[in-house]
Amino acid sequence: MPDIKVKNLTVTYIDKKKNETVAVRGLSARFDAGTLNVVMGFSGCGKTTLLKAIAGFFAFDGYIYFDGKDADTIPTRKRNLAYVSQDYVLYPSLTVFDNIAFPLKTARLKRDEVTERVKAIAETFGLTDCLTRLPKHLSGGQQQRVAIARAMVKHPNLILMDEPLSNVDTESREMLRRYIRHVQTSEGVTVIYVTHDYREALELADRIYVMDEGQLVFEGTPDEVRMSENETVALLRQ
Repeated sequence: MPDIKVKNLTVTYIDKKKNETVAVRGLSARFDAGTLNVVMGFSGCGKTTLLKAIAGFFAFDGYIYFDGKDADTIPTRKRNLAYVSQDYVLYPSLTVFDNIAFPLKTARLKRDEVTERVKAIAETFGLTDCLTRLPKHLSGGQQQRVAIARAMVKHPNLILMDEPLSNVDTESREMLRRYIRHVQTSEGVTVIYVTHDYREALELADRIYVMDEGQLVFEGTPDEVRMSENETVALLRQ
C-alpha cells in the first residue's frame, strides 16, 4: 500500500473572469502506508482540493509522491485508488449487485470472480439482502454503503474519502465508521479521509491533519489533537 508524500503543494483556481483563488498554499504532509489518516477543517479550508490533487483530478504546483515516485509520472487510471464523495453517485438503473460489480466488470474480471468478490464485500457491509434492489429502494445509509463497497471491492491501494458520511443519519454513520475501519485494518489499505466532524476524526484516525485557509496548521495523533491548544483545533472542538 502506498506511502503518500505531499511537498509544497499549491492549487490555484481561476474562474471565468480570470480571478485567482489559492485553495491550497504550500502544504507539505506525509500519509504513511496502511494507515487511516483524517484531514479535518471547516468548509472551504482546502480539504477536498487536497484530496482531488492526490487523486490526479487537476493540475497543481509542488509535488506528490506515491512510494517515492512522482505522481506526475503515474496516470490516474494506474494509481489503483478509489474516490468516495458525500454524494452516492450510484447508477439508478443498475441493481446493487451491478453497482458494486461495475469496477470489476470494467477491469474485465471473470464472472465467477466478480460474483465472489461482490458477495464477500456485500456481506461485510450488510448488503446481502439488497443485491437485487435498485438504488431508489434503499435508504440513504444503504446507498452510501453501496458506494463505499463499490470503491473497496476492487481492492485499491489507496482510498480517498471526501466527507462520505455527511448525508446519512447518526445511527448509519456510526455503523459505517465501523465498516470503514474494519476493511481498512483487515486489508491494510491507505486511507485519506476528509471531514469537518471533530468526533468522527478522533474515532477513525491513526493520524489527524488540521487545515485552515489552505494550509496545514496542526498534525498529530487523536490524543495529541485532544490536548492541542491550537486555535483552529479549539474551534473545531466546540
